Amino acid sequence: MAERQSFLIVGNGIAGVTATEILRNEDSAAEITVVADDPFPVYYRPALKDYLGGKIREDKLWARPISFYQDRQVRFLNDRVVGIEVGGHSVLLRGGQTLGYSRLLLAHGARASTLTCPGLDLAGVTTLRTVADYQRVLRYLKSVRRVVITGSGTLALESIETLRHRGFQVTHLLRRRSLWSEVLDPTASDLVLQQEKRDGVDVRYEQEIAEIVGQNGQLSGIVTTTGAHIPCEAVLLGIGIEPIIDFVKSAGIACGRGVKVDGGMRTNAPDIYAAGDLIETADPLTGRSRVIGQWYPSIQQARAAAYSMLDILDAAHEFRFGNFYNASMLYGLEFASVGLSTLPKDGKGYQEIVADPQPRTYQKVILKDGVPVGMLALGDRRSVLTFKRAVDAGVDLSPVAARLFAPDFKLAKWLDSQEVPPPVLGVSREGAVAIKKATYTERTRTSPPPDKPQGLVEAILVPVSPAKVKALLKETYLSQTSVVTIGRAEGMSLTVGHSSISRRHAEIVYANGRYALRDLQSKNGTSVNDQRLDADTIVLLKQGDTVKFGDVSFAFQTRKVDPSASMLLSKHNLHLLSNGVIAGNVAPISAKVSPQNGNAPAKTFLLQNASPIAPSALGQPTLNTDGSVFFPEASSPLPASIVATMRETPALVAIIQGRPEVFLLKQGKNTTIGRDKENPVVLADISISRRHAELLPGPDGIYIRDLESSNGVLVNRTRIDNPYRLSHGDRITIGNVIIYFVDQRPQYGAVAPGASSPPASHKQCSRCGSENSSVARFCQMCAAPL
Repeated sequence: MAERQSFLIVGNGIAGVTATEILRNEDSAAEITVVADDPFPVYYRPALKDYLGGKIREDKLWARPISFYQDRQVRFLNDRVVGIEVGGHSVLLRGGQTLGYSRLLLAHGARASTLTCPGLDLAGVTTLRTVADYQRVLRYLKSVRRVVITGSGTLALESIETLRHRGFQVTHLLRRRSLWSEVLDPTASDLVLQQEKRDGVDVRYEQEIAEIVGQNGQLSGIVTTTGAHIPCEAVLLGIGIEPIIDFVKSAGIACGRGVKVDGGMRTNAPDIYAAGDLIETADPLTGRSRVIGQWYPSIQQARAAAYSMLDILDAAHEFRFGNFYNASMLYGLEFASVGLSTLPKDGKGYQEIVADPQPRTYQKVILKDGVPVGMLALGDRRSVLTFKRAVDAGVDLSPVAARLFAPDFKLAKWLDSQEVPPPVLGVSREGAVAIKKATYTERTRTSPPPDKPQGLVEAILVPVSPAKVKALLKETYLSQTSVVTIGRAEGMSLTVGHSSISRRHAEIVYANGRYALRDLQSKNGTSVNDQRLDADTIVLLKQGDTVKFGDVSFAFQTRKVDPSASMLLSKHNLHLLSNGVIAGNVAPISAKVSPQNGNAPAKTFLLQNASPIAPSALGQPTLNTDGSVFFPEASSPLPASIVATMRETPALVAIIQGRPEVFLLKQGKNTTIGRDKENPVVLADISISRRHAELLPGPDGIYIRDLESSNGVLVNRTRIDNPYRLSHGDRITIGNVIIYFVDQRPQYGAVAPGASSPPASHKQCSRCGSENSSVARFCQMCAAPL
């Protein structure tokens, strides 16, 4: 049987998610698996400053909904890749499992750079990178007046601005005399630093942290490399990132500081691609290698990688590493850049054109021999995307160079007059116009709308004759995204070694639910049911057609796909409460509801009059014949009437002084556990921190994480350091309290591609006009809310 294309993506940050969207939208039949050790949906990194400033809640940070993978029939595995077997087309997971792939995308990102000085373990010190980092900062701020921030990138600058506006005393340490020297020139850097100083930030040039000092584990200040002592209660490190390349490099994949890729985002290993913060790029103009580590370039890289994995990235117009678009806010100033934003050291052949000075505004464009290679805008970035269009097209701006920033000159209109195309990634499907016309016209004319959704269908070519050739060939699956090429040359989708076959003989393209065949001017021609195709004729294949390339015949067959053969949601046996039928009605219960600050606690059931029963010898929860459940640490069972309330809703069963107390969890909502009355689950035990742990929904189930509590969180007697996915019957220890997790619903798991994928609909940004995913919350180009 023909094998379906299998894509494996490592990482679920913005690069992994963007690639997943494109792969599924382009190929409804492909198997797509995402592996990530962070179970939560990608967060919108540019919004972290608003989270730090208290303007948005944590649940608004996620750039995609929790159901993102399930909605797209994508298999998600919460695990970590620790090895790659390049020759075997497989990866090794931390848990020992091996996964195969047809094509692999590495998009697992980078970790925050840190220091090596003394004092890093003091309370109040953290990096600036993840949601967890910013949660930590928010906890620190409750007892902080003075903050030291080191670094010159966007996260450092945004944190400085946010904390200063919240009234904290902020000291900014710079290793050099300018900000973000890879992107900002001295003029732009000075404009931003002047904004900081006017706002009361203490800016220290050419100073780094030499030592972090404190007593009894608590931070009290820092000592700089110049010997200065700066008192503070928090130190935030925004000094860059380090791509995670250990297991990648061990597999023999070329790496510098990051993974090296070409214009198609391909590594030097076959069928392995990379995108996002993980990769190292080389500027084609300067030859300089760098790790960019920015949000918008990661999106652009992921799009190029996905189309390349599908074999539809235009080889003549591959990704241009020098044309990255980036946008942000730098201390209250709108910022955007594209391509080269600072002049190379030699500067030969380059020309800088700077706009007339305006208050809090700076704009310039860089030309090389009259052709734009970059643009920088600070304070007003409205024209940057128009300049990107000129940069991408490589159009000669010499005739209008003197007027580029003139108030009466409209670059967009001039580019239109020159018929310059919009700035889009090149996706090439040869003969696409003719095929689209044939397939869409034919479908509209002959096929009425179906009364019900059609099943998932795949098509194959089955060799028929001659016998000698038939014996050497096998069934060929026809991709619904890649162009299927037939010929004698190496590299064809279907290589037929017969003298009657031309090197590039014919191709089959899937469009609008039909398979379109056309001859590529072959010597001996292509025929369907003994009718030879004329030049430029498109034939829509039907079930049972006989297709002949030269003297070699194939049968065109379609068949419905059995989803259970690959990734159908499996049914797991629930071993605790689902054995047998629980009889009886739910008895009246008393709900403990006392909202605190608008947050209603989880619904609880407290048992007071229950008959004691002997504990289980195995130390596991036991289902009794009457439908009640006995928990080992409890002195009384949980009656069947209350057990029945947990059939459709996940719950926690806490053993409080020998009695089971049930907390029903609200689906789709985060639930904190702690001693403080503001928590939905309140456990009044001195061994439990005020905010001890949190349960939160993930793409494949419910997770628990420790909120840096004093005594930690144990699951099945093992302390957890990272978010842990709970399973039905798990035993959780929080302080001195034992809690059991109950979830009788069908478990989340791998799912098969459905009968139809979500439509490839988009949201158009009202500010810049760019297209975004239908579920995106912020524009990928200009950061405007959608």
